[in-house]
Amino acid sequence: MKVLSLHLKNFFDYARLRGLTKSDQAYFESKLPPDWAAEQTMIERAAFCDALAVLRQAVGDPYLGVKAGNFMALKLLGAIYQISLQTNTVEEAFHYLQSYMEATFPMIRARTAISGDSASVILTIEEGNTDLDRIILENVLTIISRELQMMAGKITNLTITSPFVDENYPSGWEQGTGFSVSFDSIILKASLKDVNQLRLDILIPEYLKMISQLDTTDKFSDKVRITMLSMSDPELPDIDSVCDVMCLTARTLQRKLLKEEITYRKITEDLKKQICSFLILHEPYPIASLSYILGYSEPASFIHSFKKWYGNSPHKVRKALLAAG
Repeated sequence: MKVLSLHLKNFFDYARLRGLTKSDQAYFESKLPPDWAAEQTMIERAAFCDALAVLRQAVGDPYLGVKAGNFMALKLLGAIYQISLQTNTVEEAFHYLQSYMEATFPMIRARTAISGDSASVILTIEEGNTDLDRIILENVLTIISRELQMMAGKITNLTITSPFVDENYPSGWEQGTGFSVSFDSIILKASLKDVNQLRLDILIPEYLKMISQLDTTDKFSDKVRITMLSMSDPELPDIDSVCDVMCLTARTLQRKLLKEEITYRKITEDLKKQICSFLILHEPYPIASLSYILGYSEPASFIHSFKKWYGNSPHKVRKALLAAG
């Protein structure tokens, strides 16, 4: 039984964010084939589990599955965007996503149960390792919940269960006898959220390019930027969400940033300006939608920030850029 290496790379990227040492990285890679990081590489289940066990030991965080799942959000947006172009309802898209998991992560068994107004996706792993099963299944549940939110919009009645839930889990998690995610069954018949308005075909490549450029440095502020871009959906996350993934308090994060003479607010503004710079060039994209993407409560607030960045209104800057060719 083989597993797509992309599923392991999620954990590896997150472990690097948390400070994976060179010796731990070398030990991790010794468990895997040389081409393990290639996009389409399939690796044996035993090698996958051995390598994940190395990362679990190195990171030393019992919530590794949840935090790595939240960190992986951006990488999933591209897949969800592609799926949304071919489907009309959440049920259709979810079917394709389940098929993808079956083909690339066959050690996981998933079944859907519908009872009255509630639908559940229940995950199990046969003949596994209890500690690793927890990490893997909590990771996949986190990913599924984010996929649902991305496809259907904000879902209020969404509950994720795990036998290991305690007070340190994010909101929405509850203790249960198994691993599952539950939501209103009516969501399955709902139309997909119009992701075209988010311009993910532009955002995804640009975000990934920005991450790859930042990934070459050891600066703490760049690790914060990478985390923010990875968690974007596409609105940038708040400081509490970033702190949760990076296992830091807001006070510690701000103090570490100040040592590099920057603040979280400044990083947020800089990223918004960068994102705006490649969206403003696309004429069919209305200014009001751009304001929504960047997380402003109303267009007036966005226009105020834009004038501060570029010295003129979005409409005038766009017109000048397009005229310049």
